[in-house]
Amino acid sequence: MSGSPASPSRPAAPAAARRENGRAIAGRASAGRTTAGRRSRDRILRASLDLITEAGIDRVRLAGIAERAGMSSGQVMYYFASMEDILLETLAWREDEETRHRRASLPATPAGWPQLEQFVELYLPSSLTDPVWILWIEAWARAPHSIEVSEFLDQLMRRWRADLAGIVADGVRAGHFRAPDPASDFPLRFCAVLDGLSVLFLRQMPDLSPERLAELALSTARSELRPA
Repeated sequence: MSGSPASPSRPAAPAAARRENGRAIAGRASAGRTTAGRRSRDRILRASLDLITEAGIDRVRLAGIAERAGMSSGQVMYYFASMEDILLETLAWREDEETRHRRASLPATPAGWPQLEQFVELYLPSSLTDPVWILWIEAWARAPHSIEVSEFLDQLMRRWRADLAGIVADGVRAGHFRAPDPASDFPLRFCAVLDGLSVLFLRQMPDLSPERLAELALSTARSELRPA
């Protein structure tokens, strides 16, 4: 991809998720700014992700997260005001990891179709119990009721779209792709295709293989990007 992308900056969870009984929680915004605080937050987020992976999101409780993190429930609530806050921050934390991995691995892959194929593989769910996709679906369910959650999720998605735009731009310059029309809309359109295929797999057609999902996505890309 073009240039060296900046390190990912984690969006803050929506303010609505950091409220209790209608009041903003004093001190939550500053909690976790020290090295020890960041480590404690990361322990909580790792515990949350592990429990979602093992038991499913519906069975994850605050007490279970605290026990897995080796903390009391009160300590967890010092850093996070609600379960919604924990879930959204867990998603952002995991997306940070995925962004770093993606931006380290894609430049080592040949430009054009190999990079796009790798992007698709990284984007699509790895299994029916993929914890990141479980978190995305849970967050999407909350978005219609909160513009802040919608904006938070869009901030996370902008990094995927930016990386995809770089893949396409490099592929066009190298002659592997033709420029999509309009080029600026392709990342949004193609990520929407990937989202739709992912939800189809996770919620309706679990027998679809990863190879079939990827081929369906790439066939859409070929219709726009394959040189004449």
